[in-house]
Amino acid sequence: MSADPRTPCPACKRRRQRLRARSPILNTLCAPVSRWGFTALAIGGFYANLLIPALLATGLATIAWRHN
Repeated sequence: MSADPRTPCPACKRRRQRLRARSPILNTLCAPVSRWGFTALAIGGFYANLLIPALLATGLATIAWRHN
């Protein structure tokens, strides 16, 4: 039988926990409020034609979603 694809392997899980323990910024980005907040800011920035703030918010949202 194969493992659930949504469940990370033990090594990946340990690495993610180590990153969170060492980085308070990454800890903040892992919160659901910041993930959705940066995503909303990115969409709002593109809608308002504010390119630089929209790209910054998109980058932060990408980091937040990647380290979910």
